[in-house]
Amino acid sequence: MRIFLLLSLLLGTTTLTGCGGSSSDDTSATYTSSYIQLYNGSANSTSTRLILTDSDDSSVLAGAATYTDATSLVTYTPATYDIKLSRLNSDGDDISALETSITLRQSYKHLLLLTGDYNSPELLTLEFLRDDSLTDTFKLYVVSLLPDDAYDVYLSKSDTTFDDATLAATLNYSQVSSAVEFDSGNYIIYVTAAGSRDILFQSSKYNFEYLTEYVLVPRIASGPLAGNIAVDVINNTTTVGNLTDLTAQAQFRLYNSIDSIGNSDIYLNDSVAFTSLAADSLSDYVELAAKDYRLSASDEQGLFYLNSALMTLNQGQSKAVVLYQNASANTAAVVVEESNAPQIYDFDINVVNTITSYSSLSVYFVPPNETIDTAEYYITSLNSGAQKEINVPDGEYTVFLLYTDSNKNQTLLAESEVQQFVAGSNYLLIAEPDNSSNSGYKLSVLR
Repeated sequence: MRIFLLLSLLLGTTTLTGCGGSSSDDTSATYTSSYIQLYNGSANSTSTRLILTDSDDSSVLAGAATYTDATSLVTYTPATYDIKLSRLNSDGDDISALETSITLRQSYKHLLLLTGDYNSPELLTLEFLRDDSLTDTFKLYVVSLLPDDAYDVYLSKSDTTFDDATLAATLNYSQVSSAVEFDSGNYIIYVTAAGSRDILFQSSKYNFEYLTEYVLVPRIASGPLAGNIAVDVINNTTTVGNLTDLTAQAQFRLYNSIDSIGNSDIYLNDSVAFTSLAADSLSDYVELAAKDYRLSASDEQGLFYLNSALMTLNQGQSKAVVLYQNASANTAAVVVEESNAPQIYDFDINVVNTITSYSSLSVYFVPPNETIDTAEYYITSLNSGAQKEINVPDGEYTVFLLYTDSNKNQTLLAESEVQQFVAGSNYLLIAEPDNSSNSGYKLSVLR
């Protein structure tokens, strides 16, 4: 485990004590307990559990957080605790990622920030006295997870420009700012290189509506559009504001499931995005500006068989489009948003049903030596032309496509080869017609 030592060798973590004119003996008449929260900023992590053990060896699960998310703020008696950050593997075993101890102080919030490589993680601890005197303002701390260089973080009222913005912090990686107080309301957040006026990140407006302490975490975005700057806003709930750059690009890719049409040209507005895209093929990604697009497709004779389907791409989004023929033999498009999660210890899989012969189908992910009856991961009631997302742990699976009639009799329509999902990949699973198979259907596993 890689460890930062700043204030306390006993903690085995970086302890960053928030400023604001308070001494170590200060307490609050309103906040009389101790408070702890975990934020998961490790880009190659999975859902991580926070477990506290007291001096009597009594352990409590305080919560769990996926990447760029946080646990709720949990109240504890002031004392020293052993803490463990861990994950559950596919067998349900608790696997430790990091263990240390922490002293929870009365009236203080202790924000644990898990960062770095999940195989050898770092833990930052931000501690500050909770302020019960705020009447129409909020306090802001900034913790930078941007590597390599120093960055400036600014805030401006949402009805003003960057020229009117206030510098909140200048930080290197893993540094924390002193508290800065702002009037509550809507703000725009900016990030620049230290000392520069060139904007690297600009958020949409964010409402700092609560009279409390907020923590901003600038970081590098992960997922299909990795490399952009993003900013997370942490307060005292499990809901973290994940803010993307208003100037960030978006991307999409397309799968053509229509066997009868053959090679196709795909248009966005009046420009060609893909030429001669064959049936049953998945295109490469195309990166483009975030906005609303008119999606159309023409066959080899230049006749349009899809006109003006809407595809909306927001900043930092990655989407996949599946073309299929609906029950009326008209071409339609299913648009799915792809996950920005790391896709390492578990996988977010978008499942699309293009089969019109049945009202709804079921999809089961079955590990070796198990059956459909014992499978834990499945989707039911997947209607024709619909899509659903499922999260499955890393492991081997055979995927089964089933139809269940009103008498609960089941028909096996298709099954995949044994799948071992590849880390870092975004997967599409398409249930579609297939004239070459005995059942007339197939499952296409795409990445």
